[in-house]
Amino acid sequence: MPETAWNCPACTRRVPPAVDVCRCGHAWRETDVRKPHASRQMPLVALAGILLAVLAAVIVSQRRPQASPVEPALAATEASPRSADATRVGSPADHTVEPESRVPRWPDDPTLWKADAAAADAGDRPAAVAAPRSFEDVMAASLSAVALVETPGGAGTGFFVASDTLVTNAHVVEAHAYVKVRTAAGESFTARVVQRHDDSDLALLRTPDARPGQSMLTLASSRDARIGQEVYAIGSPMGLQNTVTRGIVSALRQAGSTVLVQTDAAINPGNSGGPIIDRSGRVLAVATMRMAGRAEALGFGVGAEHARALIEGRAAAPSRAGVRPADTFSASGHDEVDGDRASAEVQYERFLAEAARRADQLDGSWNDFVKDCLASKAPFTRSDRGWYALWERFDDARIPAACTRFLADFKVAAREFEGRMTEAGDQARRQGVYPGAARQLRAKYKLDSPDW
Repeated sequence: MPETAWNCPACTRRVPPAVDVCRCGHAWRETDVRKPHASRQMPLVALAGILLAVLAAVIVSQRRPQASPVEPALAATEASPRSADATRVGSPADHTVEPESRVPRWPDDPTLWKADAAAADAGDRPAAVAAPRSFEDVMAASLSAVALVETPGGAGTGFFVASDTLVTNAHVVEAHAYVKVRTAAGESFTARVVQRHDDSDLALLRTPDARPGQSMLTLASSRDARIGQEVYAIGSPMGLQNTVTRGIVSALRQAGSTVLVQTDAAINPGNSGGPIIDRSGRVLAVATMRMAGRAEALGFGVGAEHARALIEGRAAAPSRAGVRPADTFSASGHDEVDGDRASAEVQYERFLAEAARRADQLDGSWNDFVKDCLASKAPFTRSDRGWYALWERFDDARIPAACTRFLADFKVAAREFEGRMTEAGDQARRQGVYPGAARQLRAKYKLDSPDW
């Protein structure tokens, strides 16, 4: 049957082409007119227009830049007022990437008995020195900086610290205003005694002119010396110029206001005023004396920081004119054990001063941790520092997931601190520091805890 509708002549209804009888009962006849069905046919012009519109839309979409699916998230992050806080370590805000920890760490391989340079005299900071390529190079450079010092009454050793300045012992130059200097290369000249300090047994010599290319030694400090460290003494024992002896640092002693480095390196007559150096060629001390009589391998050097103070005009006013620190040390008459104990207490307090500065830094990080990561108040502790609570039944379950990194870093720093404190306390105890004295020193720096 043709796909056209027909009009019923009886009721004028349009009847679908598949229906032969209208609802009014009229049956289709061939004389009835058929017309195209609107729902079955579409003009070709309209169809062509639709196809052209679809094609244009495809072309435009290909030329338009594609928006990244990340851009809406970035825009939302930039607009969010919490985005500035997203980088705060330990913030409870939802973020998965944490920046570098704010928990300060104790530098690797510290010297337990070394005071921080900032706590000591500002002038005692040793200058940085580039290590020579080999130990042989160190010795070659050091030997060329050491000279023989001669007076009418005897001989000793000195070493260059500037192109026109040498350091030696006060007891080497005695009361002379001028001395004779003979370098390692064999050159001789007269030097003037420009400074003399009997309390530290040190003297400064000035050459007539600056010596271009002259090898010089760098002054370090007795604070850089570690018990058991290998050292080398260079001098002219018995007139034998440029003799090297090797030993270790046996102890650090206090003679009044002067620090003495004790060593078992051979120090004989003629070594006085010579340098005691470490493996890098830095001067830790200036050789001053050895114990005579039945004693063996007991030599002493004045801490190099005293030589620097003399050079810079910071040496203390003389208090015992004519009396050397070694004389005071050997003739003081006090019990040797008591002297060792007093020296150990001084060294332990230097360590505690450094530890207190580290603890102050951790205090600041702990305050941030409590504010950002603890919903309630800080946990109770029996000790001087709030973060000691980490060792006293601290409940990790209280910490939100966003703060776990902060907590882990803090625990590492706290364990490291505890290890250093314990090791220093054990060393002080082995050197005779009384427990009560050690406890008082820790309380002084707010470092006491039942755990040490």
